[in-house]
Amino acid sequence: MHRLITLSFSHYNEKARWALDRFSVPYREEPYVPFFCSMAVAVATRGRGGTADRTSSRYSTPVLLLDDGRVLTDSTDIARFAAGSDDSLFPNDEVESLVDHYGDQLGPYTRMLAYWHALRHPGMIEQLAADNVSPRQAWLFRTLMPLARSNLKRFVNLTEASRDKAMVRIREEFDATAARLEQSDYLYGDYFTAADLTFAALASPVLCTTSEEGYGAVLPSRDALDSEGAELVEEMRAHPAGRFALRMYAEERRRVLRIR
Repeated sequence: MHRLITLSFSHYNEKARWALDRFSVPYREEPYVPFFCSMAVAVATRGRGGTADRTSSRYSTPVLLLDDGRVLTDSTDIARFAAGSDDSLFPNDEVESLVDHYGDQLGPYTRMLAYWHALRHPGMIEQLAADNVSPRQAWLFRTLMPLARSNLKRFVNLTEASRDKAMVRIREEFDATAARLEQSDYLYGDYFTAADLTFAALASPVLCTTSEEGYGAVLPSRDALDSEGAELVEEMRAHPAGRFALRMYAEERRRVLRIR
């Protein structure tokens, strides 16, 4: 069986999981928390790492280890592999361009805001570990977190300026997506494609999409956020693009979500 190494709650990893589940590709997920996932990738790839995309490092996840020995190290490549000969997910260059655009212009900013809020709340990221990985790994992460916190902030570039930039970029992307949706129920044509999947997955950190709504891991509860974080989530969920993402989860993700 294929092995999928993930940073369990990451939205890029959710994109890969969604595609694999949609096309019923058998795999075993090996979920990790920050830093531990990089070590797992290093071990799995024998220190070579993968081919980093524009927003990730060589040891980022997801990484799909195929039964035939091939290694896929980018969420879009994993989605293409999952679709196989079915061209409905990637029907043309326009969809490919939208997937790349959201990967570059949405995903990094929703990730940054997610870490901004998680690291402001004592115990929140430790609870994410407890909810998503084994008790032993969660315990090790909790033990090391006091030392790792500053490194994590530096890795994600958590500053007030970067937070403000992220807020602007996310709102711009949501507005542009909503404008595109005025012409159709989907981002391309009249059916679900990788563009819809990518937007919905990468928007999830600012929607706090729940596992009951279809997210393939556990994100922070809206109730656990402070007023600033809760107001942001409510704003994004009420936005036409946010409602679209949640509709994609309801109509396209939940029906194929694998029972683990």
